[in-house]
Amino acid sequence: MADHSAFFLISLLTLTAMQGIHAVDYTVSNRAATTRSGMRFDNEIGAEYAKQTMTAATDFIWRLFQQNTEAGRKNIPQVDLFIDDMKPGEIAFTSNNGIHYGDDFIQNIPVDLIKQEFSGVMYHEMTHVWQWNGNNAPNIGWLIEGIADFVRLKANYVPEVWAKPGEGTMWNQGHSSVAARFLDYCNDLKSGFVAELNKKMRDGYNDNFFMELLGKSIDQLWNDYKAKPILVLQGTTTPGGIRFQNELGDEYTKQRMAAASEFIWRIFHQNTPAQRINHQKVILFVDQESKYIAYVVNNELHIHDDYIQDIKGDIKWDFNGVLFHEMAHIWQNGIGKARGEVIEGIADYVRLKANYIPPHWVKPGGGERWNQGYDVTARFLDYCNRLRNGFVADLNKKIEDGYSDRYFVDLLGKNVDQLWREYKAKFAN
Repeated sequence: MADHSAFFLISLLTLTAMQGIHAVDYTVSNRAATTRSGMRFDNEIGAEYAKQTMTAATDFIWRLFQQNTEAGRKNIPQVDLFIDDMKPGEIAFTSNNGIHYGDDFIQNIPVDLIKQEFSGVMYHEMTHVWQWNGNNAPNIGWLIEGIADFVRLKANYVPEVWAKPGEGTMWNQGHSSVAARFLDYCNDLKSGFVAELNKKMRDGYNDNFFMELLGKSIDQLWNDYKAKPILVLQGTTTPGGIRFQNELGDEYTKQRMAAASEFIWRIFHQNTPAQRINHQKVILFVDQESKYIAYVVNNELHIHDDYIQDIKGDIKWDFNGVLFHEMAHIWQNGIGKARGEVIEGIADYVRLKANYIPPHWVKPGGGERWNQGYDVTARFLDYCNRLRNGFVADLNKKIEDGYSDRYFVDLLGKNVDQLWREYKAKFAN
């Protein structure tokens, strides 16, 4: 007969270790069991699922708050969930280690969303169990609730009614999702910011915590946040739109739109919001509305789905080249005022500097005249920028109200025809 004692000992040790890692008990009490909503909790959610959610939320919060040891966490051996017969409109609240969940809210959750909505509220309330509250400092309810909604946001339980990124009049006013979105922005500036902020709130709270952690006041950070464009995508159900979703996707495209904006701001020396065109939102459409591959109108960038469908080779590389060109149109000056070939040349210059150079482009020195636009003009502008670093940024500033050939004389001391001849001579061999 096989000796199972060693296996039993290992299993016992493993179980003990696991219990040591997660030494928190969870209880669920349905005190509204005789109501319709209480019965719905039992039938569609249940105590076991609720406990699993509480356990998962605790682990998630500890990781997010970087509370890797017991010394960094509250000493809470047990968390209790009560399903209570609460007033209509009351969702949930937490007191110490007890979470009170309103049965009326459960009753009104759509059938297909019941576990998702239940879990979202639980992640929010479980945050209140584990977060530090600033030692009960006054007037920080916005931050306490904002951090709880930040956790819900990072756990991807975002309801439709939430504020969108960039919305809200002040960080400490309105729905707690406004603060959550703002904290998410701050956390993007410095990974782990919310965890460090929570640690600081163990003994109190001061607005200076933002300055200490991010080097800017909370007012300045809010102004920067409000100035940051919101990136929105709208695709199609055509083959090109489906390929876009499958091989590029919303999140990747938003990341690249943001990266393109940052890159263009550096190229144009637009270091502050005051130096940029005031776009609060940039919207990318994948559609069939134009005969062109892509075009820009104000803050809208339209990319033809047939172009996406027909890309050969590396779809991301090709897409990024077009994206950087079109995003340049979003941020450059002179649209509708300066010569089109200059506008397109600057946009292709951005694409050139981002190193998305397609094989069909002319080589340096190519072209019949400097103002052919697109790649020919981009190559020439690159030559001019090498003569004077920052030339393209200064040219972009000058064309805000229109264009004149004299700008080349102003910036480089030579007229554009002379510069073109010298450029052609440089690459003649």
